[in-house]
Amino acid sequence: MKLLNSAILGVFLGFVVGYLPMVSKAGPVPINPSKLVFLKDSIRKLDSLVQETKETNAPFALKQARKALSYAQKLKTPEELIRGYRLMGQAFFQKDKDSSYVYYNKALKLADSIRYEPARPFLIFSCGLLYYIAKDYKTAILLMDSCINLSKLQKDYSRLSQAYNILGNIHMDIKNRDVALVMYDSANRIARRYKINNLIGISLGNLARFENDPAKALKLAREAISYLKNSTGSIEGLANIYVNIGYNATNPDTALYYFNEALKLTKTNNLWEIEINAYNNMVYSYLDKGNIKGAEECLVDHAIPLAMREKNDDWLATLYDTYADVLVRKGDFKEAFEAQKTAMKKRTSADKSRASEQVRLLGVLLDVKNKEFMIKDKEKELLVEQNRLQKTRLGLTITIFLIIGFIFLILWLQQRNRARMQKQQITSAKRIIEMDENEKGRTARELHDITGQLVMGITGEIENLDLPDSDVKEEIKSKIRELGKSIRLISHRMNKATLEHFTFEELILGQCEDIRKVVGLQIELEMPDEFGDLNEEVVLHSYRIVQELLTNAGKYAKESLVRIEFLKTATEMILTYSDSGPGFDTSLIEKKGMGLMNIFERARLLNGTAKVTSSPGNGTSWEIIIPLVLQKAKSS
Repeated sequence: MKLLNSAILGVFLGFVVGYLPMVSKAGPVPINPSKLVFLKDSIRKLDSLVQETKETNAPFALKQARKALSYAQKLKTPEELIRGYRLMGQAFFQKDKDSSYVYYNKALKLADSIRYEPARPFLIFSCGLLYYIAKDYKTAILLMDSCINLSKLQKDYSRLSQAYNILGNIHMDIKNRDVALVMYDSANRIARRYKINNLIGISLGNLARFENDPAKALKLAREAISYLKNSTGSIEGLANIYVNIGYNATNPDTALYYFNEALKLTKTNNLWEIEINAYNNMVYSYLDKGNIKGAEECLVDHAIPLAMREKNDDWLATLYDTYADVLVRKGDFKEAFEAQKTAMKKRTSADKSRASEQVRLLGVLLDVKNKEFMIKDKEKELLVEQNRLQKTRLGLTITIFLIIGFIFLILWLQQRNRARMQKQQITSAKRIIEMDENEKGRTARELHDITGQLVMGITGEIENLDLPDSDVKEEIKSKIRELGKSIRLISHRMNKATLEHFTFEELILGQCEDIRKVVGLQIELEMPDEFGDLNEEVVLHSYRIVQELLTNAGKYAKESLVRIEFLKTATEMILTYSDSGPGFDTSLIEKKGMGLMNIFERARLLNGTAKVTSSPGNGTSWEIIIPLVLQKAKSS
């Protein structure tokens, strides 16, 4: 009905626009020409200062941006006001992203109102970047797409390449690596075509992450370095690439060389996060060389004090976790346990802080949108008030439109209702599955973290025991470590983020082996020699289905024989399951809990089917059919 009313209001305004009186506005008070030149020159100089210092000295940059905005307000020209707001957004970006968005949004609204096209690509790009930081990927993608279209029209190829790089980052975050690779490649081709050296280097650094061959990846990274060295404003990107090369180097001496190259840049340019990252990675290179003292100095003398100075609990959690590894190598298990406890406290604090910052930024974004809607509503109310006398002439027309619109709306709702209900059911299922995956991931992380602490704690306690037979002590410690490794492996397979590192065959075999070890369940598994390429969604949901089936078998059919068989054809994958357990009444399946319902929902999300056959005392069997042709098309 709101849509219909808006359409009628549009018709109404179209009729009455001819009756609106012409309103003249007085022009701005002229400024002395010499003062005008002085103010414009000052704004340009302040702009240059902000660009030079916004990353290395944010308070100074903010001071210069405020001066520029005050000069722009004196000029009262829209173009200079846009520049002033834009400089404020850039100066606030490092430390206060809420305020940064407010000023970028002011600049963008003003640019839209006067159709000042040169400023729009950068402003839309900056707003999209803030939505990306706030994890609002849908809005970020829409804004980056708008930036790409505008940049093409205005031939702003630098902004065009940057937008493709950010889209690549977004798709990497949402695990869409194929699309991310296309975005990075587009950014690289544009930068090369127009010889934008710093963006060539950045895109090459991103592309290097997709190379499975270490030699090819190193070659791309070195090529990226050569481009970044020959361009201005690329110090941060260059330092990051040095750290990435060091991280991927197999020779510890080579790794240390690149980490030190990164440190040379970070120390002179106030890039403290990259500096901490370099020191943290240097620790493991020193440990590989057997230099425990050097590893400890990286943390105690450099990285940890720097993270404390910046009050960054996120990095402190990582650094104390690394320090625990160093202390274990030293044999100081008690101190290692304390370091792990500190790491957990800092991680909890960092997660709370990050969540608070993200909520605050999203709140600002939403608040600005709401204010814009309120302003638009006020403008509509003023228009309605100004044209109140004209509505009498349009009464009959409006009534006819209302009747026609009402009939159309009823017909449209009847046609769309069924499709909407189906869409809502699928959306609800996806949300439930997503919540389930998130819960599994959180449990896996907690299991992983707690296991490490327990193993170190128990090992330390055993180390302090006075046992007469040292071989017995070492055997106990070895068994405990082996148990810790097994539990960590289980936690890895619980976490969605780590599943991509395993093949489908490895995931299924590993899950069966986990159940055998933990529950003692007898399992017969038959799988094809090779599954070939499977869609990530098929792998995830099929794996979770098997996980749920085996979990239920471990609970209710522990003494029975479980048989699982996979059959793969050209068009579908068939999973059959059977056990000789106690069975259950399938009419009560909805009361059995979320586990069994998840099996049906996951099969449905893959456009497949799940059928269960069971009765009390007669075991349980499942047949799950998943189409593969549709999944491949969807992936493409």
